[in-house]
Amino acid sequence: MLRLLAGEAARRFGGRAAVVTGDTSLSFAELDRLSDQVAAGLAHRGVRIGDLVVLALPDGPEFVICYVAAAKIGAVTAGIGTARMELLGTLDPALIVTVPGVLPPLAGLDVVTLPVERDGRGARAYDPALLTGLRRNEPPPPPFPPDPARPVVITFTSGRTGPPKAVVFGNRQLEAIRAHGAGTHWGTQQGAGEARLVPYPLGRLGFATRLPVFLQTGRTCHVVPEWSPEAALRVIRRHGIGVLQGSPYQLARILEGGEDLPGLALVLCGGAPAAPELIRALRSKYGVPVCNRYTCTEAGLGMGTRPDDPPETAEVSVGRPRGGVDLSIRDREGRPLPCEDPGEVLLRSDAVMSGYLGRSPDRAVFARDGFIRTGDRGYIDHTGRLHLVGHVARVPQSPA
Repeated sequence: MLRLLAGEAARRFGGRAAVVTGDTSLSFAELDRLSDQVAAGLAHRGVRIGDLVVLALPDGPEFVICYVAAAKIGAVTAGIGTARMELLGTLDPALIVTVPGVLPPLAGLDVVTLPVERDGRGARAYDPALLTGLRRNEPPPPPFPPDPARPVVITFTSGRTGPPKAVVFGNRQLEAIRAHGAGTHWGTQQGAGEARLVPYPLGRLGFATRLPVFLQTGRTCHVVPEWSPEAALRVIRRHGIGVLQGSPYQLARILEGGEDLPGLALVLCGGAPAAPELIRALRSKYGVPVCNRYTCTEAGLGMGTRPDDPPETAEVSVGRPRGGVDLSIRDREGRPLPCEDPGEVLLRSDAVMSGYLGRSPDRAVFARDGFIRTGDRGYIDHTGRLHLVGHVARVPQSPA
């Protein structure tokens, strides 16, 4: 899937920037070409369909290139960044790609260390020399038959309900997310998707599963290797980005600075429950709609308020299910509850994870009818909006 999308995006958008990090810009054409060469390099090193490639990389162009390259040969990517080395203990990689100073010596593992350095020379195109040791200047292996069940990427839960778990998404889930986010329409060179600052690590759900949407819409992703309010604001002002996106913590930190953003058109809040006071403060400060979004890693897709909703909707709720997403509130025995009655929040869509890596389907997480138990507690009001009211312990439930 990513192989076809990357090639078509290169044809349609060419030199348009796909990923911008600091002064370095990687175009859609370069992303396709360099990921072809890295795919050839991965295959040369013995990586095969279904093998796991771990990216212990800072957020930036190398991460995206390697992710697309692995998908082109049917390998599975797990992005752990540079600060979550404990996650390696849960994985069995065929190859680890990293940069100097990140990993301790690892006996018995194939590791490629890229010479990634930013020299601050000003705006410039991406330097392929930064992929030395990994890419080969030759075509990648030929395409393989499509398989909706083939795993593509692993993301990790936050660890809120226990140790982080490796969540597997395959072609079927990525296709559902692509169809939801981009539909049947491609962007054009003149009318490609608006640029966005990516406020979360690239290995997390928000980027790892939505890269197909970015490719199809031609969206430029601005990436900061390490998020801070100052770094985020610098990128937004410099590039005239019209959407401020982040978690409640990130948005509160930006608000604390008190800086105006006159070109802003929308604020998107997600990743954790937002206090009504924060939603009101954001709307008052910037004078634009504020949308409140909700999902869990295992669900892939979730809920959200809309820019044209009444302002109080985002203050008191996380909105209504997105298209193709089913919402259910259930009691401890797995029985659906009526409106206004609080219980556990369950979500279902074609984007629901394949499962946890190395584990059989977990009845404490999956209901029999395909719903995912989120571990969050809430209720649906008479207008269909979901209100979150806390967390519940995940305990085995009767079939639902």
